[in-house]
Amino acid sequence: MCFIMVGCKYIADIYPMQFVMTAHPCAVGLVLVGTAFFLWVEMFFVVPMIFDTEGVMYKLAWLVAIFVVYNLLGNMLACHRTDSSVKTLPEDRKIPSEEEKPLWNYCDYCQMLVPPRAWHCKLCNVCILRRDHHCIFTASCIGHNNYRYFFWFTSYMMIGTFLALATHFLLFIVNEKVRKYYLIFHISRFFKQVNLQELNPMFIWMNLIFVLNVYAFTFPLVMIAYQIPTLYLNTTFYTQTDLRYNQGLRENFKLIMGSRGLWTFLSPTIKSPLIHDGTQWKTKKSDVTIC
Repeated sequence: MCFIMVGCKYIADIYPMQFVMTAHPCAVGLVLVGTAFFLWVEMFFVVPMIFDTEGVMYKLAWLVAIFVVYNLLGNMLACHRTDSSVKTLPEDRKIPSEEEKPLWNYCDYCQMLVPPRAWHCKLCNVCILRRDHHCIFTASCIGHNNYRYFFWFTSYMMIGTFLALATHFLLFIVNEKVRKYYLIFHISRFFKQVNLQELNPMFIWMNLIFVLNVYAFTFPLVMIAYQIPTLYLNTTFYTQTDLRYNQGLRENFKLIMGSRGLWTFLSPTIKSPLIHDGTQWKTKKSDVTIC
């Protein structure tokens, strides 16, 4: 995973425009196609082998699936459409006051002063407020205004792939007829040699979607592993050792999610105004505001 990220960053630094034109459509398309594929496989193939399609549990499974997909794609779209660049600031906040000037940084690319924790993105060609990183899966920079959507997008991707993986284990437990099609069943029998007659299309299909599901779950799990410390300590992806802005979990959560806090988990359409505009940050040591 680290190798992929370093490789992408290296290519993006050398060929920013070509990277954006290639990586964005591919990554966004992968999320859309992957979401549609797993929804179809789970709800029309795996889950019907566990629950009666006329029963309450199957209908409940559909409600959960729709809720997860809605939040996954809704937060992805909201993240893309929400601009976190310095240009979104009101005109009177784009220019620091005299006392703020020493604390602001000069951007050689934009040729202007920018607030603390804001820095330039070569792919977006603009400075981003509290820039975390550039995400190819949302085709946008993740910063002060849209970090909430990115976090829940990643969370719902992990929840969705986990639930899909859980249905395979449930199917393995409750359905004796289908159990023999899983390679894990034969491994559990001390690597018993698989009969060639068992290598039918059903055997290949069940193991293929299971392996794809494992990979699909691992990726957002790694992404969440990076984001939880960021949320907990109020750091960013590239400044994980800078603990100056850590105000405690509750305050950090409000700074990122807004006034509605945990309620934002329910829907990307829930209004949750941020506590400030991203130009002033309290530090842990002095407990004063850095403008």
